[in-house]
Amino acid sequence: MAQDHFQRLSAFVSSQATELQKLKAQNTQLYETMRGLQATLSKVRVSGGDGPDIQRIENIPGQRIPFDALVDIPIGPNITSVQTGTITIPQNGPFVAVARYATFLSQYSFQQTVNGLSTTFNGRSFGRYRPIHSAWDLNDGQFISEVSQSVAFPGTGAAHIASPSNAATFRSMEGDFRIQFKDAGSAYNRSNIEVPSTFWTKNINSPFNLGALDFFERGSVLNFSVLPLHANNPDYGNVFGYGAPNPLYPFRESQWDTVEGILDPNLAGVTADPVVRAPSGTLTIGFHGYIISQPPGAGYV
Repeated sequence: MAQDHFQRLSAFVSSQATELQKLKAQNTQLYETMRGLQATLSKVRVSGGDGPDIQRIENIPGQRIPFDALVDIPIGPNITSVQTGTITIPQNGPFVAVARYATFLSQYSFQQTVNGLSTTFNGRSFGRYRPIHSAWDLNDGQFISEVSQSVAFPGTGAAHIASPSNAATFRSMEGDFRIQFKDAGSAYNRSNIEVPSTFWTKNINSPFNLGALDFFERGSVLNFSVLPLHANNPDYGNVFGYGAPNPLYPFRESQWDTVEGILDPNLAGVTADPVVRAPSGTLTIGFHGYIISQPPGAGYV
């Protein structure tokens, strides 16, 4: 009787050992399957429909190199129409913008005719960078209390007159613009309307940090459309033609002459402005950021 019980117990233990071996084999197989899934998932990037793969900028392979994407847009005299500029991202890798900025370079020159001889000069602001908006113009509102006149010495020729109604208190060659930016290859606009140049930078011309990193594929075409809100050093807003002995003096375009170093004499018999002013400038605008350098043949996607 005891022997039969022992045999049945021994058979039961043997069957349990077999089941245990099966469970171990299944567990090993499950473990290997999980490892395979984990390896597969680590290579998967999220895809939205038929669109491009989405990947975090921080995970894009390549060397980060600081880069300034800029374009020069000439703004000539009396220009108040939209001017455009284009930046093409290089092919060695995508560009990530972190901030935007702009500045305006004065190239003010003038031509003066004396005794039939014309000579061209550069104004004082020539080659100097000016603000891209007037909201930070600390000179605005400062006035000239009385007429001041400089007389050449020796001699009797009278030089320029600075009048409260004629001399400009705004900065010479200061721009004000509305700016539109578009990525030609993207369906996402960066603004719902044109951005005033007061919002393109901080303070006078400090970089304006973007709300998020802006990613541009290699070969992307960045388009800038800039609308000047007034001509460079406009000739309106001043009083002219009240001087004696010349009833046409001061001339209409002379309100920045004292700043730009233009000798604008009040002489009898002068019926036409002897000075031709050319307030030209160049707006430099773009983004600061970095290129993710991906040399050809390095296995980058």
